[in-house]
Amino acid sequence: MEQEVYVDLYFLINACMDLLSILLTATLTHRATGRLRSVLGACFGGAYAVLSLFFLPAGIVGMLLDVLSALLICVIAFYRRKTPFLRIVKILAVFLLVSVLLGGIMTVLYSLLNRLSLPLDSLEKDTLSVWIFSLLAAVAGFATAKGGRFLGMSAKTKTVTLELSLFGSSKTLTALVDSGNLLCDPVTGKSVIVVRREALRPMLPRTLSAALTGNAEDWLTAAREVRGLRLIPAQSVSDSTLLPALAPERLTVTTEKETYDADYLIAIADLGESAQGFDAVISLH
Repeated sequence: MEQEVYVDLYFLINACMDLLSILLTATLTHRATGRLRSVLGACFGGAYAVLSLFFLPAGIVGMLLDVLSALLICVIAFYRRKTPFLRIVKILAVFLLVSVLLGGIMTVLYSLLNRLSLPLDSLEKDTLSVWIFSLLAAVAGFATAKGGRFLGMSAKTKTVTLELSLFGSSKTLTALVDSGNLLCDPVTGKSVIVVRREALRPMLPRTLSAALTGNAEDWLTAAREVRGLRLIPAQSVSDSTLLPALAPERLTVTTEKETYDADYLIAIADLGESAQGFDAVISLH
């Protein structure tokens, strides 16, 4: 049985769906991705979809190749130097879920278009298939353009400026707004801003500065010598730890709309990639 396939439209639909999946995945996983890398990943996915029609086997082998292709799309779009492998696996899982959901939506849309009584009696059957296929391509492109613009705005990195006074010194920090930062003091219930240790080192007394490279026991010793220092339990995916925290003498937060005094504790930590290069991570009240 022969079947005519319009390769260019097929590529366009799959590339658009992959691009929309990348943008949705970036939003759901809070991972930044550049436009060029997103487009390259989507083009790779579209090319793979075309090749799979002619050369790739079916069954389990084909399924494994599909997963490998999705992994390569995620690597192209999201991989950064020193990105943990488990993080890529998490991104891959979200990408696959989003792709399946979008694929189901497109299948339902195709079925509905076939069932509609459209005034296309003068068109031949093959022409009708081309018309439906073209319409799906247009819907995919429109959804990618509009959805990508919306997701780009919602996924845009939000930052605030912190004016911090501590031990008689003042410093301006740029903080990444992360609603997932739910760290708080179990005693007072105050929210905690996690600040990169190197950003605070010049402001700290010698005892605290020396303890920066130590462990929890060093912080316990420092806590007995520095007034107001407390240890906040923090839980990550792999382990739990104690973070040293201080109540600043003054803290102001400047957003795009306003500047106001805030009541947070300041925790000191090695943020790594989680802060995306910013000085601190904050969850706004």
